[in-house]
Formats: sequence, structure tokens, C-alpha cells
Amino acid sequence: MVLKFEYDPLDNEHAGGHWYHVCRGRIEDQELRVPPPDTPYECPRCGIELEAEDFWIAQQRGSV
Repeated sequence: MVLKFEYDPLDNEHAGGHWYHVCRGRIEDQELRVPPPDTPYECPRCGIELEAEDFWIAQQRGSV
């Protein structure tokens, strides 16, 4: 798994969630935003590239 999605509490109708990168077995503290389609996110530590499609697939499956 390289992406983690944490849901906000369902206190209101607009509850969403937050994306985090799992780098080398550790969940990074910095929240990620879904990158634009033409600019993937590249982790400076492990070098993985995450594209917008990876985020959508992870949300459907629960994690990637």
C-alpha cells in the first residue's frame, strides 16, 4: 500500500477525507492533494510517482 485515505468524522453532510503517502512502511504526516492529470506526485524519499488515477483507484479499493 502506498496511499492511505482517512475519512473525516461524519458529523456533517460535507464530510470528506485526507490522503497520505505510505513511504517505506511509515505513514507520512503531510497530507497529499490529488495531483493534476499532467503532473504526478513524486516522493523525494522513495521515488514513487503517483498519478491522479492512482488516487481514484485507491479510493475505490480502499488502498493501493
